[in-house]
Amino acid sequence: EQPEDLHRGCIPAGFSAGVPVDDQMVYFYTREGSTGPEYQVVYTRPDPDGGDVPAFSMVLEWTDDVDAVWVETLQRLEDSMELSEDALNFLDADPLWLFGVADPATQRALEKTAVVPMLRCMGQRPCIEEWFAYLNADEKGDIDYKWVVESFAEVELPQPHTSFKGVGSVVCYLNNETNETTWKHPFYDYFAQLLNHCRRSTSEEHIKLRINRVLWSYEAESQTDLQNQMPLVSPKYVKTLSEILGCDLMEEPYMVRTLKTFLKAFSQMYHEGELDTQEVKWCQEIVENERAKQAVARQMPFETDPTEQLDTGAGQVYCIQCGNIASCYCPECGDCLCDQCFTFLHAKGNRANHEPNHFIPCAICKVNPAKLQCTYTRGKYCTECYTKKHAKTLPKFLELKPLKIDYKRSAKEDRKKLGHPNSEVTISPVDLAEEADPEIKETFSKPAPLETTLGEKWHAFYDLRGVKYYFNFETQESMRRPQDDFICPAASVDVKAKATRKKIVGCMAMSKDPRLLPEWHDGVEANQGGDDDADEK
Repeated sequence: EQPEDLHRGCIPAGFSAGVPVDDQMVYFYTREGSTGPEYQVVYTRPDPDGGDVPAFSMVLEWTDDVDAVWVETLQRLEDSMELSEDALNFLDADPLWLFGVADPATQRALEKTAVVPMLRCMGQRPCIEEWFAYLNADEKGDIDYKWVVESFAEVELPQPHTSFKGVGSVVCYLNNETNETTWKHPFYDYFAQLLNHCRRSTSEEHIKLRINRVLWSYEAESQTDLQNQMPLVSPKYVKTLSEILGCDLMEEPYMVRTLKTFLKAFSQMYHEGELDTQEVKWCQEIVENERAKQAVARQMPFETDPTEQLDTGAGQVYCIQCGNIASCYCPECGDCLCDQCFTFLHAKGNRANHEPNHFIPCAICKVNPAKLQCTYTRGKYCTECYTKKHAKTLPKFLELKPLKIDYKRSAKEDRKKLGHPNSEVTISPVDLAEEADPEIKETFSKPAPLETTLGEKWHAFYDLRGVKYYFNFETQESMRRPQDDFICPAASVDVKAKATRKKIVGCMAMSKDPRLLPEWHDGVEANQGGDDDADEK
């Protein structure tokens, strides 16, 4: 009632306490209001029969007047005759003293929290929101600096410190050498200064700081366990760099190759000195340029390769240069050309040595290039004429299948093979590996992931043993493919035996009386039954 009776103190927000009276509990709560602390009182008496609905319930509204809410509480408890006279006399006191807010020990603890930071832990481990509050950071305003809070939460305590949850769900840190207990984390000052530095720095400086920390962490892990340390260009650090530069690898898988190049460049600069802010700006520009190129590529109409019609399509094949009807195919160039364009493009240089494969006109329509050869009449037809016209004239009991005319074969290569009939043609493991995996050629100009059979979402990496594996950032799956050392060379091909077999099979297909043919087995072409049998065959 008198001003001199008032004491200075702190009202904690989020405070809750209970007082037992007549085998029941009266609860007192506080929270932070718009103009100051607000208070609430709750009292319930459960159903004596064990029902869900309590026999009596009193939940007062939040208010900033502690005296008014407490007077209303006592009045309602007295009118409802819920408590005895002794219990009401016990509650007729200052609620701040009654519930321990004004207790000297509580006030000293509150004054300490105003100076020393305090980490609350309501569960088994502090959550990320509690770490934000510990560093006095805003979850929404400081969302760009969440990595600082996460690093603070994941850092290991230095020796000889240990942590435990003390009174009031506050995390305490114990120094086992001095037996000193404190609420302050040993690295609190470092991460608090790091957070303030990030708030004051520009976007490029912030990115530079994060990249420096990633490289420093990698070097520290290498010093700890060098034998089990994964390479820097790995899915872990590519994903980390994508988060730093604001890339979504699930939506932008084409960025992985660029990010792998960035990691190599940043690592080299880190060992030579310090990262340059200008380099970071250039990296941001490269990321934007990659996005712009991808957006343009998606808007461009898809053009089919005219050479695909040589394998699957029907109808005419058109020149890749002028668009007119093509008359030949160049195996070395891989393009369909007309006579004029072929002569013009192959007039000089190494292209002058290229030999084209001229298209054979269909024996029926005389317009489309022939793509199938009949094994019965040896005629050459286009796909449409063979299926709709010529196939109907063949004997049905023979079940003949046409041969595909391969215009993509190189006559020059065939002559090389025929020029050495006794030699064996082998395929090296390196050629097989390069054909199966374009990324084996480590050149910057190769858009390798898009040309692999796995698709653009699978990206190549190397483990600590140097063995290649593929990783999918969308499904978080990894898989391996055989390396050069594990690829078995292709079986040797006997050119002479292959030509003999082709001739015999062709004669069998053209025979009009197949029932009189002697028995023939593939691979058994030597003289096994004497000279007479050989002559008969």
